[in-house]
Amino acid sequence: MVALTKYDVFFYISQIEKPERKELIRFLQMNLFFKDVSERSLSKKLTELRKDKSIKGMEINYGNTKSYDLLAFIFWAKMRHINYNMLLESKVCEIYKILFESNSTNIQNITMKTGMSKPTAFKYLKRLTESGFVSAVKKKPLVLKANLNDLSFFYANLFDLSFKEFGKQFGGITIPKIHSKKLIDATVRLHVRSSTVTEGNTATEEDVEKIFGDYPVRLTPREVTEILNTHSAVNNLFSISKENISIYHIKNLHKILMNNLIEKPGEFHYGTKRIMGFKTKFPASKQVIDTCMQALLNFCKKDNNPLILGSVYHFIFVSIHPFVDGNGRMARLLHSWIFLESGYPLFIFNPEKKNEYFKVIEIGRDESMHDFVMFCLHEQKSCLEDIIAKEIE
Repeated sequence: MVALTKYDVFFYISQIEKPERKELIRFLQMNLFFKDVSERSLSKKLTELRKDKSIKGMEINYGNTKSYDLLAFIFWAKMRHINYNMLLESKVCEIYKILFESNSTNIQNITMKTGMSKPTAFKYLKRLTESGFVSAVKKKPLVLKANLNDLSFFYANLFDLSFKEFGKQFGGITIPKIHSKKLIDATVRLHVRSSTVTEGNTATEEDVEKIFGDYPVRLTPREVTEILNTHSAVNNLFSISKENISIYHIKNLHKILMNNLIEKPGEFHYGTKRIMGFKTKFPASKQVIDTCMQALLNFCKKDNNPLILGSVYHFIFVSIHPFVDGNGRMARLLHSWIFLESGYPLFIFNPEKKNEYFKVIEIGRDESMHDFVMFCLHEQKSCLEDIIAKEIE
């Protein structure tokens, strides 16, 4: 028998439409591990959850943003077949926080800051390592670093860990801000082309300019529609970029982006989604998708460097994959929204590097999104410098 935790109770409450104590006990006892759960044990866990303001009465307290953040992490851990209880122990979180907020450190530093013995620290580090949260930079002497991937993102978000040290890994990269209409127009053309070509469109730079000018091109009607829709979505983005990102705006942007390309644009798709050639499994249920999207919005409201925030938001959005199609294009629009909000130009990258783009996303899911963030920043800087250089010529 496994000891019942408050997190188990929290998860099971989320699975019952109108939970009552007797029904909750019956539901728990259906699990072989909790078949002997007692009223007294359950009452204790319910009291802990009420003290944390995670529940009100017998229901999830969705007025508390941390309820979304906790549920998102539990859902994602279950989707990855990882024991969320082992990672939610306070000592495990303490070690991950030290690593995450210092980029990398050695075992001596961990034991000094936590007061743990080496064997105890190694016991908890093993859990983090096996879950993909931590990896070794050097083995002799042992130097460890925290990994930021899709699961550890929800973990870091839950515990409000500071992303400042993570951002310092990219501190040497500066992105110019531009105000010239000619340069802004150039970023719009490149964003539209790179975002659509990444999804299989065959448009050239000249094709995009012709379509913007309402001239004929040798592209399929669908390809032309993709370019026109993306351009319309970008124009809409400029008009709302100073507003807070919301589910309403995300769905409305998607409706513009995928108009006449899919059925029911602007609606989240609850069901199985796969991308040909990729092993990634995406969340399918309404509860998981809606909860994880809300946790992502909670993260967006925190004080983070917009250059880092844009890439992280981009990465997690495509990992949640809430729409049946157009998720990559939407992620790049949302990345651009975060940039525009802080005075930076649209997110852009060289469409010839689309294979590298997909590769660093997959690495991010398996290990850490460090390479993805680095790719985004390098491409943004490089493409902007090229655009500015052409203007000077």
